Amino acid sequence: MAVQKEPTYSIFVDGSSRGNPGPAGVGVAAFSEGDDSPSTEISKYIGLTTNNVAEYEAVIHALKWMIESGIRRATIMLDSELVFKQLSGNYRIKSPHIKLLVKRIDRLKARIERVAFKLVPREENKLANRLAQAASKKIKVKHQRFKQLPLE
Repeated sequence: MAVQKEPTYSIFVDGSSRGNPGPAGVGVAAFSEGDDSPSTEISKYIGLTTNNVAEYEAVIHALKWMIESGIRRATIMLDSELVFKQLSGNYRIKSPHIKLLVKRIDRLKARIERVAFKLVPREENKLANRLAQAASKKIKVKHQRFKQLPLE
């Protein structure tokens, strides 16, 4: 009896923020090994935040999806050099709120057999980018001009 090999996944992630900070969304596209079409697509609005936070939230959403789906091995592809280098320990993290996001990522990673991160060019991350941008556009923000009142 042949033992079936559990597939590994390539999970593309991206975050988008309009206004930085502004309306933000995450995009996740998961591909099972050898598949040309994604097995899962996530496009989710996450509120008003910065692009950097949205990038981290995209990683968190990918890891949560892995845990919920029982996926044990994956490579998470991202195009943010800053986030990639911070997660791989090459760049120091100064911001306290980013440190909290990294702690959440570390806790989620501990529940997964194997997860690696890979920096990819933006051109290879178009689907996750489209999903993130679509999510960030779900909420319309009304920009108002400030009128200077004359001095009395």
